[in-house]
Amino acid sequence: MLNSLNLRALLRCNGVLSPLDRCLAGQNVVLRTIRRIESSCLTLKNSFKCYNLDTGPSLEVELSRDDALTMYIQMMEGRRFETMAGNYYKQRLIRGFCHLYTGQEAVAVGMKARLRKQDTVITAYRCHVWSYMMGVSLYEMMAELLGFRTGCTRGKGGSMHMYCDNFYGGNGIVGAQVAVGTGVALAHNYRDDGGVCITLYGDGAANQGQVFESFNMAKLWCLPVVFVCENNHYGMGTKANRSSAMTDYYKRGQYLPGLWVDGNQVLAVRTATQFALDYALEHGPIVLEMNTYRYVGHSMSDPGVSYRSREEVQKARETNDPISTFREQMIDLCLASEEELKELDAKIKKYVDDECKKALGDKEVDLQELYTDVSSKNLEPKIRGVSGYNLEHIKLAEVCFGKPKKTPACEINDVPVGDAVMASKVKEDKGKASKDKPAGKGGTPGKEGKPGEGKTGEGGKSGQEGNPGKDVKPGKEVKAEKG
Repeated sequence: MLNSLNLRALLRCNGVLSPLDRCLAGQNVVLRTIRRIESSCLTLKNSFKCYNLDTGPSLEVELSRDDALTMYIQMMEGRRFETMAGNYYKQRLIRGFCHLYTGQEAVAVGMKARLRKQDTVITAYRCHVWSYMMGVSLYEMMAELLGFRTGCTRGKGGSMHMYCDNFYGGNGIVGAQVAVGTGVALAHNYRDDGGVCITLYGDGAANQGQVFESFNMAKLWCLPVVFVCENNHYGMGTKANRSSAMTDYYKRGQYLPGLWVDGNQVLAVRTATQFALDYALEHGPIVLEMNTYRYVGHSMSDPGVSYRSREEVQKARETNDPISTFREQMIDLCLASEEELKELDAKIKKYVDDECKKALGDKEVDLQELYTDVSSKNLEPKIRGVSGYNLEHIKLAEVCFGKPKKTPACEINDVPVGDAVMASKVKEDKGKASKDKPAGKGGTPGKEGKPGEGKTGEGGKSGQEGNPGKDVKPGKEVKAEKG
């Protein structure tokens, strides 16, 4: 039986009383409440469906407190930013197209948690949270939406065209990014840098012909690409089962393996992403379907309730909200307390609001900059397709830093280009082959011996250290011997 002498602490989680607490009532026992622990484990349920896969992702997940807080903060920041963007749009501070990601935050946050520095991402026009996850700051994003020069693309791209290192947008043409992402994966393969391209598209783009063409090419070339269908169940105002004869998008790759993922569970997304990266690096392309839901309309011009009921949206918020669900998991696992998360929510709200308000004081680009960088390498003196043909091509870098100086001829290396590369390679291989061949009759080894007096090898060509062959200029050979 427990006594009151040497008992120093009873560890409890979140202050929940156990039967042991009642037994110790009145005794000299110091009770301490642990409000958090550093890591925990849990089992995912109903999170994956596999297609043409021998095994799927592990259902056992380890979650540390640091990782949990990081993902929670990122999801909260993303949602608050979208709220601010919606408010500014309604105030007519943001013009043009504006597609919000509200409700889908777990997809971007969960996937980014497993991406490496050499991996790349390309997505469609609903790209705000993805831009933030890939490195664009909240301030730069809001400035871009407002059309100001401090935006990530100088205010000239807007909502659908944001970019940063390893992030290729933000693409406004439905489904076009799938083909581009396949090309980015080809670049990874060509460079042999170990990177994988995450290529995202929506259920509304899943029937595009270029999607299936990209599947085919990626499979033929065994490219390191993960095709991700973010299925929010509505392509603009059309429900998925009205536009697609088959709504199991993870099976649409046919000859590509597929994986259905509960996109409302950030831990399931994170686990599936790790699985997909490993698979793509070893076996080639794979298709993921992230089952998610958007709470808002297709864009700010769409109220979002003309083709679905308010009750449907409300039910989705109450039962499958990615942030609320993850918040409850953190509390249940003792990774954070309710009070701690409330304080964190207030800090996040203030931080995001301040960053967005700071962007309001910026200015648009000058008139001259509106037509800079139309072409990366302009082959004509003026920009084509402009009435009057009177706009000269200008590079923004030249406006800021001046035109670059030409490299002096003496500093230009004579590097073979085009067919000359192949000819140079053949010549080099022949030289190596003749160097490694044993000497013929009357000659000495060409690799380590002294220059032979007889003919060497086939065709009478000399080794690298022998008499000059017909492909070697005698002047250079004699000079090399003297040195």
